Amino acid sequence: MKVSTEKPQRKISSVNFRNKTRILIMIIGLICVTIAQMNSLTFNFSVICMDDLKIANSTELHWIHDQSKISALFSATGIGAFIGLLPAVPLLSKFGVRYILTICGACSAVGTLLFPVAVDAHFYFAFLCRLLQGLGISIIFSVIGIIPVYWAPNMEMGTFLAILSCALQFSNIICMPVSGILCESSFGWRSIYYSFGVVTIIFYAIFFWFYADAPRVHRNVSEKELSRIENGKGSQQREAVPYIAVMTDLTVLMCWLSAFGGHVGFYLLILYGPTYLREVLHFDVTSTGFASALPFIFSAIVKALAGPLSDRLVFVSEKARFTICLIVSQFGMAAALVVMALTTNRTVAQIAYTLAITASGLNVMGLLKCCQIRACQHVHFVIAFISFCVCVIQFDNSPDQWSRLYIIVAILVVVTNIPFPFFTSDQPAEFTKTKNAKEQDISV
Repeated sequence: MKVSTEKPQRKISSVNFRNKTRILIMIIGLICVTIAQMNSLTFNFSVICMDDLKIANSTELHWIHDQSKISALFSATGIGAFIGLLPAVPLLSKFGVRYILTICGACSAVGTLLFPVAVDAHFYFAFLCRLLQGLGISIIFSVIGIIPVYWAPNMEMGTFLAILSCALQFSNIICMPVSGILCESSFGWRSIYYSFGVVTIIFYAIFFWFYADAPRVHRNVSEKELSRIENGKGSQQREAVPYIAVMTDLTVLMCWLSAFGGHVGFYLLILYGPTYLREVLHFDVTSTGFASALPFIFSAIVKALAGPLSDRLVFVSEKARFTICLIVSQFGMAAALVVMALTTNRTVAQIAYTLAITASGLNVMGLLKCCQIRACQHVHFVIAFISFCVCVIQFDNSPDQWSRLYIIVAILVVVTNIPFPFFTSDQPAEFTKTKNAKEQDISV
């Protein structure tokens, strides 16, 4: 992260928002990450109501009816996210969240606004727009992990993390019902992209204007609030990422392994949830929107309760707290996926789908909390690796194929999470110590 090591005389505004500037930072960050994620989800829903597309002066079907091209558009956001991830760590280290997230937001806005035009023009233009939407979400996990490290007091770290990570839930809570309503309105599916694109531009402009990469350089942060934020924290100075040390740390490796399985399950539910509800459980378009959103409402509520609770259970070790959250989350999701695979009852399947997404929401309090504690100022590199765990799967909508898929993913989730409780640590790694701190340890 880009944070100055010097401490010059601060310029402090008379407006300090009652010493709650950090809360505004968290809210603005939450909104921007939510919007970027919403944009990436638009096609997941709109694809089920793009029936008006036709080729001008031709009796041929539009390419949108080609399942292979639809699958490619699903994959495009993952490809775009991966492309954005490659330079993310050095760019975040050099320029900070303010500039890099704003650039990602601009990519997301352009891809979203131009998508309806691109669909009418050519498949490759539509694919490019989806790539831009993928670039928009390439660093959102890093941002979710970074903002609490620099802006949250130690006693509010879990709360910040829980609330910011609700972006993954809020994006579905907002996107799915709104998309369902707009799809069946006179405005049609194109209005989803135009409205979301305009909202993206507005809020990312606000983010760029108000956000700062550290509370010390934000003029609306009072000395009282700054003291509270920095109390008990080690150095947050700008440093090169010790890549080898991070990549060979056992705790970090266990986090990456756990993230792989967990994210395959989570993104399966996010990417293909609307399709599952419509094609397998036979919901109509509007009902699909609301049924898709309901589990994420429960998940957000669970996170909102778990974050502050985690901060206040000081009589329980950090490792016990984040391990319990991870086990409940991942094994709960795996169990729900198995139920979805084995049942033919629509009500039971919907309940299991809801429980799977609700349980998966707790994972951030296990996995990302562990990453924050272990990697400290280098958390953006650790989380950047976690970000590219999206599984893109091509299949049709027969119940048998869904059943096999859910069983395979459930097994994967369990296997990749079993080592986590045994090989992780709740202590900062050696590579997080600054040069001065290491010299002091040696002298002692």
